[in-house]
Amino acid sequence: MEETKDKEIHELLLLLDKAAKEMISYGNQTTFSYFDTCEDVGIYIQNIIQKIRNGEFGEISKLWYIFAPTSVWDDSGGSQEIANEIFEIVNRKYPPE
Repeated sequence: MEETKDKEIHELLLLLDKAAKEMISYGNQTTFSYFDTCEDVGIYIQNIIQKIRNGEFGEISKLWYIFAPTSVWDDSGGSQEIANEIFEIVNRKYPPE
C-alpha cells in the first residue's frame, strides 16, 4: 500500500515538474485566472512540488483548482494531456475538502 502511494506521488511529482516548466516557459503571457502570468502559475506549482518533497501534503488538494477542467490550467493555455493526467490523480486521491 505504501509503495503504491510512493509510486503515485513520484508520478505526480514528475507530471507537476513538466507542468511547472511548461507554464514558466510561457513567461509573462497573461492568464485568464487569478494568477497574473503563466510564469506565476508555474512558480506556484513549483512551490507545491517543494512542499510535497518536504513531506508536507496539506496543500496538495489545491492542485485540484489548478488542473480541474476549465480551470487555471486551461485558462493559461496549458497542455491538455498533462492536465488530464494530473487531475486524474489529484481528483482521485487528494480532492478538496
